[in-house]
Amino acid sequence: MKKIFIVLMIFSAIYGFAQESTVIASKGGYAEVPAAKRPKPIDTKKAEAAKAKDDSPQDDEKKRQTIMYGMSSEISTLLDDLIKNDDPRYTNEIYDLFQTTKNPAIKEKILNYFTKVEDPCLEDFAVDLLNDPYDEKGDVVRATFQYVAAMKTKAAIPAVITLIEGENENYFNDAISCLGDIGGPEEAMFLAEYLDREDLSVAQRQTLMRVCGKMHAEETWGKLVDIIENEDENTFVRMYAAESIGMMKTEKSIPVLSRNFGATDPNLRQYIIKGIKNFPGNSEAENIIMQGIKDDHWRVRQESIRAAKEMKLTSAVPFLIYRAKNDSEKVIKNDCYDSIAILNTAEGNKFLIEQIQDKKASDTVKAKVVEVLLREGHAGEKEILELAESTVNDDKKKSLRYAIGKELAKYDNANFAPICSKYLASKDPQTQSLGLDMYKKGKYSSAKVSVETIARDKKANPGNKKRAAKILGIEEETADAK
Repeated sequence: MKKIFIVLMIFSAIYGFAQESTVIASKGGYAEVPAAKRPKPIDTKKAEAAKAKDDSPQDDEKKRQTIMYGMSSEISTLLDDLIKNDDPRYTNEIYDLFQTTKNPAIKEKILNYFTKVEDPCLEDFAVDLLNDPYDEKGDVVRATFQYVAAMKTKAAIPAVITLIEGENENYFNDAISCLGDIGGPEEAMFLAEYLDREDLSVAQRQTLMRVCGKMHAEETWGKLVDIIENEDENTFVRMYAAESIGMMKTEKSIPVLSRNFGATDPNLRQYIIKGIKNFPGNSEAENIIMQGIKDDHWRVRQESIRAAKEMKLTSAVPFLIYRAKNDSEKVIKNDCYDSIAILNTAEGNKFLIEQIQDKKASDTVKAKVVEVLLREGHAGEKEILELAESTVNDDKKKSLRYAIGKELAKYDNANFAPICSKYLASKDPQTQSLGLDMYKKGKYSSAKVSVETIARDKKANPGNKKRAAKILGIEEETADAK
């Protein structure tokens, strides 16, 4: 009896574990609405960074007044600016506006704003809307899906699944994509079962492929492999399936992707690169990237060049240099410059510096190389400043001067103070304006006198004169009186 009892206990334990470990697919239904909440505390670092972009000390109060009293068009423009600058200073005012506005365009913009600043204060509205979105404008519903996805609002899952299974196809793509961001194993199992439906359109199946990868839904891996290797399958469905099994980051995907890289369709090869780039450090995956950089089709080359950058594949630099020198496509050359700068090798940096020093290199190439070198900050600062100085008084190089000035104005770097002063001293209004952009970013003390000169100069370009006074925080009349 004792042995039988022990066997029964072991069987019970095993059966119980199996029951607990079985993943059951999620079901649709009514989603419980979270409690309402105010915006989270303001991120002081982001607030300070946004404040530094204001044109004058008065801007802060003007923005608050616009939110409270402005027309829809004025508020919309301001929200675009706040989103662009990731500005969290007005979250409470914007939240209060959301509670009262009846304007769908403003609702959409505010949802986009809180998506950008990553604040979950509108989760109650979002879940409630997805429970019954049918009377709301489509753009607002779409923005709500994006907000829920960004906030990872799992409370919305039942409502999202209901919309996927519903008859209104307008919500399908957004709902599926949203589920990919907020779902877990239960939702992956839902997708695995959903793939067996025979009534799905090609477009719906394409969307499903991508979401399976985004969710790392390995439950669907075998079905996706069958799709990739079925030459009678829709090309785009195969493409997204290839990308998806790579996104799952399971090593068994590598041989599948590798053996299908010989496909004649360049679109499929491109998406195999999208999948294989998820395996940095794997020699077979890296070999496919190298092959891709040499592919006859430009889209495959482009995807491979970008993949090399993402994989930190420094061994690809010689391939990238060759393509930058010899490729027939401008977009490929530009992607090569970008990737070489990011990979930051001695060989690559030397090549890029040579481009801005080469008299035969076009100004377009020089401008692009200046952009990527300044952005990465690894090399070339001295040579860039020398190039900028050589263009200041050369009107044949105006376009290059403007391009370099635009890039220099993005960074606060004390070494840029001398060139800032030289741009400010120019008689060319556009050059002078770029000098003001540089000064606004870096507040270089040695260049302040040049800004003051522009603010006082009655003959100065009116726009620049006004901007100089505003940057200094003084009225134009005051500047004229000095």
